[in-house]
Amino acid sequence: MAKAMTREFRFELSTVMLAVGILVTFVGAIGVFVPKLPDWLLIFQSAIKGSGNWIYWYLVLGPILVIGGGWWLIDSVRKTMELMNYLKIDSKAKFVKNMDDIEYLAWVLPRKYEEMVLEKKKQFKM
Repeated sequence: MAKAMTREFRFELSTVMLAVGILVTFVGAIGVFVPKLPDWLLIFQSAIKGSGNWIYWYLVLGPILVIGGGWWLIDSVRKTMELMNYLKIDSKAKFVKNMDDIEYLAWVLPRKYEEMVLEKKKQFKM
């Protein structure tokens, strides 16, 4: 069964969300706090002027995207590391004991991790 796009592409989406959040926060900050842009920031001038008074919302939306994207990315990496540690287990008894956690992590992470769990189950003849 196909997984949701947010699960299948969680690493990519969280990274993009974090990057966009950083960019939006930066553009909002220079648009609000820097009245005359130096030469090296003129590349952002059209984005700032095109935003008008909405530039203040960049300072609200940007940090939300940074926090959300950063948390999602850290959570994804943490869950991946946890699953990989479970897959390193050589004892069938320990593997079965942690099966609920393993299956939850495989369900949350992209499909390739679910396939790795299935391969490990075949190795233990489960």
